[in-house]
Amino acid sequence: MKNILLIILLSTLSIFSWALTLEEIENLSKNPATLELSWEYFLEYIIENPSDARITDTGSLISAKISLFNKYRNYNFANFIISEDLKNFCINLGVIGTNFSIPEDDTNKILFIFPEIVPILNNIFNTGNFEESYYKYLYKLEGLKEHLQVNSYETFIKTTISNSLSSPIYFDEDLERFIEVFVPANNYILFEKLISESKYLVDEDKYLGAYKLLTFLNKHNSINESIVTYSQLKNYFSLKQKLTSLNDQVFFVEKQELSSFISEVYKVGEDLKALTIEKNLLYNIFLPLLKALNSKLENIQEKVPVVDENFENLSFSFNEQINAEILKLQMHITRIENLPIVVESDKATLVEQPTDSQEASARRIFVYFLLSILGTFIVIFLYFELYPSYSKINFLCTLKLGRYAAHLAEKLILKNPEDYKAFLILAKSYEVAGKYNASINAYKTALKLKDKTKEGE
Repeated sequence: MKNILLIILLSTLSIFSWALTLEEIENLSKNPATLELSWEYFLEYIIENPSDARITDTGSLISAKISLFNKYRNYNFANFIISEDLKNFCINLGVIGTNFSIPEDDTNKILFIFPEIVPILNNIFNTGNFEESYYKYLYKLEGLKEHLQVNSYETFIKTTISNSLSSPIYFDEDLERFIEVFVPANNYILFEKLISESKYLVDEDKYLGAYKLLTFLNKHNSINESIVTYSQLKNYFSLKQKLTSLNDQVFFVEKQELSSFISEVYKVGEDLKALTIEKNLLYNIFLPLLKALNSKLENIQEKVPVVDENFENLSFSFNEQINAEILKLQMHITRIENLPIVVESDKATLVEQPTDSQEASARRIFVYFLLSILGTFIVIFLYFELYPSYSKINFLCTLKLGRYAAHLAEKLILKNPEDYKAFLILAKSYEVAGKYNASINAYKTALKLKDKTKEGE
């Protein structure tokens, strides 16, 4: 009886030692590798603890994770849903294009996993501050707007305008989509009102941010009083682009292109003159363009087509430096127009035909040249033939003229058949000529003669 009780006790202890708590099961669900296993343990837990009030929440959490992971497993953000890492979930959500969205049913599951999302967004709109910039990617969760409770968007809009004017990159495509999704369109009128009160037009550094905001309002037909300013800013950035392009081209303009290029410069000058907002930064681009163009025109000393534009119309419209360059430009244009047309003489354009005497002289020179080369060759040949030597033969071997070298070596041998050095140079000549058997025989003869010479001594 005691043994039976002991077995039951040990079995009970064994069962309890392997049973997991809900907290441990939830921890298992935070890893994709053990997500399915956490569900199995959860089902076992239900059987053993059917009255636990926490079962519903834990079951909903794990089932939401399994559903989302199976659907979005190919996206990086899915892993961070499982690990309940909101920061990296948002960051990886932002990597995907702005057209990507998560359906409302899945949004509700995500909110069950990240219940803090709604308070975070409510805080953003009520205080105007993004605690973290990556929260702006939450617009990709469809239906999320319905969970928010925002009393007023004015603070958020004020902060958005302030940040956008201070840093043009702040108002990017994702923030624009964030506003479109979460801020009701009837609040866009606040944008225009608050932008006009910001006095951004006194600081060119704020133009780009203002232009982005006004472009956004214009896109949604929510721009009224600021339409003139928007038009001016649009012209400002169009001029900036043109000036930058002209500055890049000025050094490569050909003479035949000068007329059209100068016309473009004149038109840009007129548009710049008509611009009524601050434009000092544009002046800083316009001035080097004029200087480079003047430098180019200074070097022109012949009449070329130039424009009929009168740059004097632009003079005294800008600062002192630009006005001076404009006057200088007009002077260059006038000077070039009054230059004589350069006509090349007939003598320069016609190809001079050679006379008969010139042709005969050229032929004689060519013949003399050939004869001199031939004579030199004959002298060298006779010199080698009549006075063969080791050094000459060695030189011929260096030039890979093995056959001729062997011919001269044979002459040396005829003069002195007992000269082993002659046979050595003959062997080398044969080797260069590719006659390896003959070369070996010559080497053997040279060695015999050398030994014989030593014996005689």
